[in-house]
Amino acid sequence: MAEMKDMSMEGEKEFTFSEAEYNEMMEQYQAERMKNLRRRRLPEQRTLHEALNAMTKPELEDIQYNLNLPMAGSLNRVKKAEMVESLEGEIIKFAGRWFVSAFQEQKDLFDYACQHEGLLTGLQQEDYRLDYLRGIGVLFCGMQKGELTWFMPEEIQAEYRKINNGAFADAVNLNTEVVRLSAGLVFYYGLIDYDQLYQKVCGYIDAELDFADFMGIIFNGGCWYPQIVAGKHDLQHESLMNLEALEEARCQYIKLAYAEFPYDRVYDAGEESYIESTEEYRALAQYLMRKKQLDVLKAAEAVRSIGIIIQNGYEMKDIIAFLAEHQLKMDTEAENRELNQLIGAYYAKMPLWVLKGHTTSEVPRQTEPTQVREGRKVGRNEPCPCGSGKKYKNCCLQKEY
Repeated sequence: MAEMKDMSMEGEKEFTFSEAEYNEMMEQYQAERMKNLRRRRLPEQRTLHEALNAMTKPELEDIQYNLNLPMAGSLNRVKKAEMVESLEGEIIKFAGRWFVSAFQEQKDLFDYACQHEGLLTGLQQEDYRLDYLRGIGVLFCGMQKGELTWFMPEEIQAEYRKINNGAFADAVNLNTEVVRLSAGLVFYYGLIDYDQLYQKVCGYIDAELDFADFMGIIFNGGCWYPQIVAGKHDLQHESLMNLEALEEARCQYIKLAYAEFPYDRVYDAGEESYIESTEEYRALAQYLMRKKQLDVLKAAEAVRSIGIIIQNGYEMKDIIAFLAEHQLKMDTEAENRELNQLIGAYYAKMPLWVLKGHTTSEVPRQTEPTQVREGRKVGRNEPCPCGSGKKYKNCCLQKEY
C-alpha cells in the first residue's frame, strides 16, 4: 500500500461530509430567493428604467457595488428615483465593456433574448448564474401569467447588437477556451496566482491576449463556472477548503515549479465536475461498486469525495471516517486492507495541490522548509517566491527567522 505522506494543512476543522444540513440550507435559500423574485410583475415596457424601478433600494445598491460605483451614504437619505437615474447610464456603459468577456453559453443566452423581443423562456430558475446577470444589470425578471419570466432590457439589447458580429464570435470562442484551460489548470493545482496562470494559458493558445482582457475573462468565469473561484490574487478550485492552509503547506516546496500538462489533458480537466479516470480511480470505484452495490454515479461521487479529502491535506483516518459515515466501510478486515491499498494507489498517482500538480513519486518529501537565501536577495515587498501571491514579508520571510 502506498503510504499517504504527512502534508497536512494545519488550522483545519475536523473533516465532515454530511450533506443533510447543506441540502436543507440550500432548499431554504432557494425558497426565499424564489419568493423575492416572484413579488414583482413583468413590466409592460421592458426598458432598463422600468426594470430598475421594480427593484428595491438594497437591490439597486447591490448593482452599484457589483459595478464598482461610488456608494451613496445611508439608503434612507437617498431617493430611489435618483439611484435609478444614476444607474441607467452606468449599466449601459458597463454592459458594453463586459460583453467582450462573454462565453459561448452567455452568447447563446443573449442571442436568444435578442431574437425573442428580449424574453427568455425555459430557463432553470434555480440557476444562481441568473442572479449574477441580474446583479450587473444585464437580465431582469418578473411574473407573467403565473410564471417567472426573465428578460433583457431594450437598452442592453441595443448595446449587445452593436458588438455581435463575426469578430465578437471569435472573441467568445477565445474567452471560452481561456476559461476552460484556466479551470483545467486549477483542477490540477488547486490554487495559482493570476500572473502565473496568465503565462501558462498564453502558452497554450495561439492568439495574443492582453493581461487586462485575461483578467476580465477570469472574473467573469469565476462568477459563471462553479468549479472555479476568482479570489483577490489567485484562481482557486471550488473544493479548496482553506486557502491559507494550502499556502502554508506549499512553503515546504518553495523552489518547486508547477507541473506541466499537455493541452488536451488540461482542456478536458476544465469540464465541470470533471474526474480524471485513471486506472487507479477505476479500480477504486469498481471495488466500491462490487462490495457496496453502488451504481456508477454513486461510486464516482464517492471516489471524487475521497480525492477532495486528500487534496485538502486530510489523512487516512479522515477518509475512513467519511466511508463510515456513508456506510462504505467494508465488512471484514481483509476487505478494509484491500480498500486501503486501493486508496493508497489512487493517492500515489494523484497530481496533488500541495505539490503544485506533481505526484508524490515525482517530488521527494522535503523534511525541512527550503530557505530562500541564495542568489539575489528577495525584497520584503516583492512577491513571495513560493507563489502564494502574498508579499515576501507577509509570507515565507516570517518562517525563515
